[in-house]
Amino acid sequence: MRLKTYFVGTMTEAIPMIKRDLGADALILNTKKIKTGGFLGFFQKDKLEVTAAVDTVVKQEVQPETKEMELQKTKPLVNTTPETESAAELINELKNIKQFMVQRLAEEALPEALQLLKQRLATQEVAADIQTELLATLIARIEGEANHTSEYLERLAREELVEMIAHHQPQTTLQDPEIICFIGPTGVGKTTSIAKIAADYMLTKDKKVGLITADTYRIAAVEQLKTYGSILNIPVKVVESAGDLKKAISEFAGCDIILMDTAGRNYQQKHYIDELERLLPDNHKVQINLVLSLTAKYEDMKKIIDNFQSIAMDELLLTKKDETSSSGAILNLIHHYGIPVRHIANGQNVPNDILAVTPELVADFILGEENHA
Repeated sequence: MRLKTYFVGTMTEAIPMIKRDLGADALILNTKKIKTGGFLGFFQKDKLEVTAAVDTVVKQEVQPETKEMELQKTKPLVNTTPETESAAELINELKNIKQFMVQRLAEEALPEALQLLKQRLATQEVAADIQTELLATLIARIEGEANHTSEYLERLAREELVEMIAHHQPQTTLQDPEIICFIGPTGVGKTTSIAKIAADYMLTKDKKVGLITADTYRIAAVEQLKTYGSILNIPVKVVESAGDLKKAISEFAGCDIILMDTAGRNYQQKHYIDELERLLPDNHKVQINLVLSLTAKYEDMKKIIDNFQSIAMDELLLTKKDETSSSGAILNLIHHYGIPVRHIANGQNVPNDILAVTPELVADFILGEENHA
C-alpha cells in the first residue's frame, strides 16, 4: 500500500492531485481540518489535510473456466478476483471513501450543472456510492477548466456514465444455451416476457422454439402461455415434476432453444428456492434468467438476488419499466452485482415491448433523455 498526504484548501483541489500521483484507483483514508500560517496565532488559514492511498498488491490471475465447469454451473454469483487476506482488509477499509465523499460533495459548492445532476441521480434512486463515484470523476475531469457550460458538463456526465455501465456489464458466461429458464417472484411478468423473447427467437433469429411451463400453481399462467404458443405457432408442454421435465426436453430435441417458465413464488423464503433447484435440469446447457420488476424496492431486489446464492444466475431480465419513473435500480444492479442485464420489458404488448440493453440506453434512462414508449 502506498500512502500520501496533501494539504489543500478544498477536496475539489485534492482530487486531481491524488489522481495524478496515485492513479485513478486511489482512495481517501482520512481527512481533517487544520490551521496553517499566521503570526502569533493570528491570521491563520483553514486547510484540509487529506491522506490517500493506493493498493499495490498484485492480484492473482483468474484462469478461464473449462467447459466442464461451465456445464456444472459453478459460476460465482458475482465476478470476483482472489486476493490475499491483507488486501481484502485494505479494500474494505478504503471503501470508507465512498461515504466520506457523499458528505464532502454535499458540503462543497458544485457547478450548477453538477448540482442538477446530483439531484437527478437522487430522484432516480441511484445508490449513494454510485453517485459519489460519478461526481468525483466529473470533478476531477473539469478541474482547472475556466469555463464549462451546462451542455458540456451534461455531455461529460453521459460519457462517464456510459463508461461506468460498460465496465460493470459483463458478457453472458454461458453461450448458446439449450434451455433458458426464467425464475422470479410472483407478478413480475415472467410469462409475458417469455412470449416476447420466444417471438424474437422465432421471427428475428429464425430459430425453432419450444415452450415449457412448470407454473402449475396458477391455471391462468398455463393458459396464458398456451395462448401465446398458439398465436406464435410454438408448441407448449406443461410439467409438474423433474421426471415430466426430462420427458418434455426429450420431446423437444428438434428445437433450437427451449424457454421454460417457472412458478412465481416468494423467493425471499429459502425453501421455495430449494424446491426450484430440485426441478432444474442438470445435464443440459441451462441459462438461468432472474426476472425482477422495476416497480419493486431495490432493497427487496437485493434480498432476492442474495437468496439465490445456490443457483448461479446468468442474466437479469427487468420488467415494468413503463410503470415507474425511476430507473436507478437498473444502474444499481449492474454496478453492485455484475450480472448481465440484456433485456428490459416496457409494456404488455407481445412481441414489441422489450428493449435490448446497452450502456447508452441505461444512461439515457438515468439522465432523463429516453424516448422509448
